[in-house]
Amino acid sequence: MNREGSAMQRLETTIGEVLRFGTITSSTMFAIGLVMTIVGYQPAVAQLLLAAGLSILLATPPARVVVSVIEYVRERDWTFVLLTLIVLLALAGSFVAAYF
Repeated sequence: MNREGSAMQRLETTIGEVLRFGTITSSTMFAIGLVMTIVGYQPAVAQLLLAAGLSILLATPPARVVVSVIEYVRERDWTFVLLTLIVLLALAGSFVAAYF
């Protein structure tokens, strides 16, 4: 496998790990929080788990973009660094616009 192919494979593997971690972690927190809510056990903790699960789920796509920027910088692929940073800025702008 050539250098470019191994770099792309590393990027795909890293992105897959980020997405897998975010999905599994948020799903687990949702499940535990929902069960706790249904049985009425520690409502404050259940709310915290549900909120954390939602936050992790929402943070997963931007984390994927950040990982992409880092990998493209490592490969010195400046075109993709610029394009990925534009995507990251668009995500940040959406977050700021929704917050205010």
